[in-house]
Amino acid sequence: MTMQIPVHVWLPGQVDAVRAGDFVHEPNQRSGRFLYAQSYLDARHPPLAPDMPLRAKPILVTGGLAIFPLFMDAGPDAWGRHLLARRQERDISEIEALTLCPTDGVGNIALGELTPERLRVVSINEFLSIVEEVGAGETATTLVEEQVLDAVRNGTSLGGTKPKLTLSRAGVQYLAKFPEPGDNPWLPHIECAMLKLAAACGLRVSRAEVWRLPGGKRTALLVERFDRRTLVTGVTRLGYVSAHAVLRLDLMPPSPAETLQFGTLGYTASGLRKSYVSLAAAMARWCGGQALHREERRELWRRIVFNALIRNLDDHTKNHGLLCDDMATQRWRLAPAFDLVPGANAGEQAALAMAYRFVPPQRKGRQSSASRLVTRISQVDLLAAAVEHYGYAEQEATDYLRDITAQVSEKWRRFMVEEGMPQEEIERQARAFMIAL
Repeated sequence: MTMQIPVHVWLPGQVDAVRAGDFVHEPNQRSGRFLYAQSYLDARHPPLAPDMPLRAKPILVTGGLAIFPLFMDAGPDAWGRHLLARRQERDISEIEALTLCPTDGVGNIALGELTPERLRVVSINEFLSIVEEVGAGETATTLVEEQVLDAVRNGTSLGGTKPKLTLSRAGVQYLAKFPEPGDNPWLPHIECAMLKLAAACGLRVSRAEVWRLPGGKRTALLVERFDRRTLVTGVTRLGYVSAHAVLRLDLMPPSPAETLQFGTLGYTASGLRKSYVSLAAAMARWCGGQALHREERRELWRRIVFNALIRNLDDHTKNHGLLCDDMATQRWRLAPAFDLVPGANAGEQAALAMAYRFVPPQRKGRQSSASRLVTRISQVDLLAAAVEHYGYAEQEATDYLRDITAQVSEKWRRFMVEEGMPQEEIERQARAFMIAL
């Protein structure tokens, strides 16, 4: 069914959204088109993204879900989708989720009508009040109250989904992350420690803290939202696009031919497309110039190294993204790192979720080796990748790897201690840090 949907954007320095145009979605045709509003063009507002330049004619998107990458990230995660479906008492489509969900999605885009309920952001005091009312037997009547109830009870969401809420405190917005049933109860402390360790190692990360919920038995992680800026007049938003969306991984899944190719070449086209290597190349279109692109490729390699050192094996394409640094010039750079959790159960041959090195075929005399993608963590491959894909000189990369390895090895326990973790729990995490590069 064809749908025409208003698209709103928060412009730099503005706390209220403006209508940017309309998105017409035709899922049966696997196509969509966006048309800027004439008022938006007349006001000389900036384009929404590099792949959505200002013009009076419709901009097309085809294939996959037929939704622009920037729009897809404005929607809810799996837990939010679950809540919406439960409230609607039916399954909902991707486009419905985008138009029905609260507007607390990542970035500065919102699709559909902006109702007061969708725009509402709960303060921490309101959260505590709702928790108290629910504990007294009150029934949740709004979507926000249902979110709070589900997060606090922490047992009604789908398996594998972690409740997340945007909460405000003193005008600053945070993402509150609640462990799901079966998670390590120390997970908020562990992730907070790793974010602070990454910052100490020079990576861009958001500020975070462990928050003890009422009753004193449960905790959540509060992460300051990097896509929000607090102004005197309120809160404005910054554009964001995930690596998943940049790489258009909503397109068709691997074909039988691609599967066969894996056996003959050692990799598939889809595997290459969802790699760090492809992300490093794709950022060129979003960074707005060679100098920034080189800087962000180098930052990406440093994050690869940190993920390897803590054995963070959940570094998939939705755990990386780009933040809009300047809408007018369309300068985007890597968003602060997030979801940094050590893999305490990782084996000695641990591998990252995304390939960080591509080795083309090499010919030696009459013999030739096949191309391959590298996900397994090794010092040799990390250093080779730094030179081949991420803008490093060999000695510079070697020096950096040596220095950050020493920092992680020396500091990880201290950061966990500072978060209040008991010694026995800290030692359970030691396996993630035992295999030095």
